[in-house]
Amino acid sequence: MEATEVRSRADTLACIYENVKMGADSIVNLLPKVEDSRLKSDMSVQLSGYEKFATRAKNELKEMGIEAEEKGFMTKTMAKMGMEFNTMMDTSLSHIAEMMLQGSNMGIVEMNKCINACERNGCEDGAVSLAREILAFEEKNLERMKKYL
Repeated sequence: MEATEVRSRADTLACIYENVKMGADSIVNLLPKVEDSRLKSDMSVQLSGYEKFATRAKNELKEMGIEAEEKGFMTKTMAKMGMEFNTMMDTSLSHIAEMMLQGSNMGIVEMNKCINACERNGCEDGAVSLAREILAFEEKNLERMKKYL
């Protein structure tokens, strides 16, 4: 969901769900390529956080009578192929950390777009509050990954 489409609390929650699911899926695809136990642990912490946020957004949507939509098969496949290509020649700690940093930065940008669009359209604070929690989480993820560069 494009942030410009965000018009309501439900749209914001859908935007949140989509973004944290993408983060979780990306980590699931990257984890098998990681040999360093510290990096694997840090990535697992991030994965767990994404899964918790996804569950919260999904449950809030469900309470509203809305089913959270998953990314399509092609979108997931293309993302997985992109990661495969990106790690084909380099699975070093610094390269994986850089990929994680790029993913968190993309998440930060998308959450800000969702928040701004929601606030422009007078959404409820609950969805914005969750998005802000995710922003804080992403900031911690950035700090956690920097040590591997």
